[in-house]
Amino acid sequence: MMLDLGPFSDEKFDSKKWINSACKNRHPQDSLDKHMVDLEMKLQMISEEIAASLEEQSASALLRVPRATRDVLRLRDDAVSLRNSVAGILDKLKKAEGSSAESIAALAKVDTVKQRMEAAYDTLQDAAGLTQLSATVEDVFASGDLPRAAETLANMRHCLSAVGEVAEFANIRKQLEVLEDRLDTMVQPRLTDALSNRKVDIAQDLRGILIRIGRFKSLELHYTKVHLKPIKQLWDDFESKQRASRLANDKSEVERISSGNEYQSSSMTVSFSSWLPSFYDELLLYLEQEWKWCMVAFPDDYKALVPKLLMETMAVIGSSFISRINLATGEVVPETKALAKGITSFHDILKFLL
Repeated sequence: MMLDLGPFSDEKFDSKKWINSACKNRHPQDSLDKHMVDLEMKLQMISEEIAASLEEQSASALLRVPRATRDVLRLRDDAVSLRNSVAGILDKLKKAEGSSAESIAALAKVDTVKQRMEAAYDTLQDAAGLTQLSATVEDVFASGDLPRAAETLANMRHCLSAVGEVAEFANIRKQLEVLEDRLDTMVQPRLTDALSNRKVDIAQDLRGILIRIGRFKSLELHYTKVHLKPIKQLWDDFESKQRASRLANDKSEVERISSGNEYQSSSMTVSFSSWLPSFYDELLLYLEQEWKWCMVAFPDDYKALVPKLLMETMAVIGSSFISRINLATGEVVPETKALAKGITSFHDILKFLL
C-alpha cells in the first residue's frame, strides 16, 4: 500500500481523522491489527527517510553559508566602488554642463545659418532654372511633345512658387499663364476625339497633361461638353417626334379635304407622359455605360465626372423639363391651368414624379 503524503501538508491536518480514514480504506481481507502494523511501519520508514534527507540538506546548506557570506561581502565592496565611480562622473558632468550648454547653443546657431544658406542656394537654383525654362519653353512647344510641355510648365510653376513674388519674374508668371492656356487649347481637340471615340490610353495621357498643369476643371468641362450633346439629343427627340406627328396629321387633313371625306381622323400626337419613361431608360443606360467606361479610363475621377455630367444635363434641360411637365399636367388635368406658377423647380419636379 502506497501512502499519500498530501494530507500531512494540509494546515488543518487531523491525525485521528487520518487514522480512521486509513482504517476504512483497508482491504476487506486484511485484519485491523495487521493493517495498523503495516501502516505504522510505513510511516516510520518514510519518517526516517525524511529525517535523513533533511539532515543531508542541512549539512549541505551549512557548507554553503561561508561561501554566500564571502559573495555578499564582495558584492558590498563592488557596490561601494561603483557608487564612488558614479559620484565622480556626476561631478565631471556638473563641471561640463555650463560649457556644454554654450557649445550646443553655438552649434544650433551654426545649423540655422547653414539651413538658411542651403535654402538661399536652392532658391538661386530655382531662379536660374526658371530663366532657362522660360528661354527654352517655346522650343518645347514647337516640338509638339505635349507631355514634355506639361512637365516644363509644371517645373516653371514650381520654380515660381520657390522664388516667391519677385518683381523680376512677373513677366515669366504672366508667360506661364498664357502657356498653360495655350497647352490646354492644344489638348482640347485631342481630348474631344479621345472621349468621343472612347480611346482609353489617349484619354488617360491627356488627362495626365491637364492634371500636371492644374487644369482638372478643364477635363471636367470637356468631358461634360462631349457627352452632353448626345444626351441633349435624347431630350430633343420628343420635339422631333412631335413635329413628325404634326406633319403627318396635317398631311392627313389635306388629303381628307381634297377627297371631300367628312370623316375626322384622330390626331396621332406623341404624349409627353408616355414618352418620358423611355427617355429615362435611355438616359440611365447611357450613364451606366459611361460610368463603366470612366472606371477604366479615369479610375480616380469617375466619381466626380459622371455626377457632374448629370448635374449639367439637368441644368441644360431644366427650363424645358419644367415647361413640358406643366404643359402635360395642364393637358391631362384642366384644373392645373388655373395655377399661376405651376411647377417651377426641380424640387417640385421630384415631388411631382414621386
